Amino acid sequence: MKKILSMISTILMVSALSAQSGYDIMKKAQEVPEPKTSSSKATLTIHSKKGSDRIREVIMKSKDFGDVSKEVIVFTTPKDVAGVGYLMFEYAEDASGNKKDADNWLYMPAMKKTRRIASSGSESEGSFMGTDFTYQDMGERSLNDYDYTLLGEEAVNGVDCYKVECKSKKGTEKDPRYISYISKANYIMQKCEFFDRQDQLHRVLTCTDFTTIDGFTTAQKMKMENVQSGTWSLIESKEIIYNADDIDDSLFTVAALEKGRIR
Repeated sequence: MKKILSMISTILMVSALSAQSGYDIMKKAQEVPEPKTSSSKATLTIHSKKGSDRIREVIMKSKDFGDVSKEVIVFTTPKDVAGVGYLMFEYAEDASGNKKDADNWLYMPAMKKTRRIASSGSESEGSFMGTDFTYQDMGERSLNDYDYTLLGEEAVNGVDCYKVECKSKKGTEKDPRYISYISKANYIMQKCEFFDRQDQLHRVLTCTDFTTIDGFTTAQKMKMENVQSGTWSLIESKEIIYNADDIDDSLFTVAALEKGRIR
């Protein structure tokens, strides 16, 4: 009887796995509900290969406008980066899964200048403010830009996950392939492994310290490790507030960055 039950359990598990494709899983992950607005502070630790750490404090705000989601990140300390701001517009996908390229701006107060950041190409793959995160990492990848393969299942920090390989259709990116570990319970990403053009493991993103705020599951820590250089960057979020009514639309503008209005 135990053998029969074991066989049935295996068949059901295989059936459930084959019922969804890699694309289906990544689409569900992208469609996980998000709050209308978000406001938080974060500590950003940048760890060098020599073992030293640089600490940055930032303010982050976001708002969903329906056809576009806007997010702003402003550095508050230390003095050498205070006032540096990054503004992102992420556009919603259409019915065919296509989306307009994101709009991104970087404001450098020392130069009193705002620079447009390309949403694709080598500039988007550059380091975000000296971290192991890229500008591309800060936004959302379009589903139609990748081919997906469900590799199986694997636990990450005790969480049962789908293991999905994502390959760029262009193949020209610095990291043209990555593997996402998506929670089977809620379709929230737990880990992501990025591979370079030589198909060598390049970077590993790990999401931990999950909590539920106003019904939204949130990773309070996101660590990006460059396994090739030995460096890593850690974002630790705090004072997270969702669906507040006092986030003004005008904060999500280049003018607000330049005038130092985001606090």
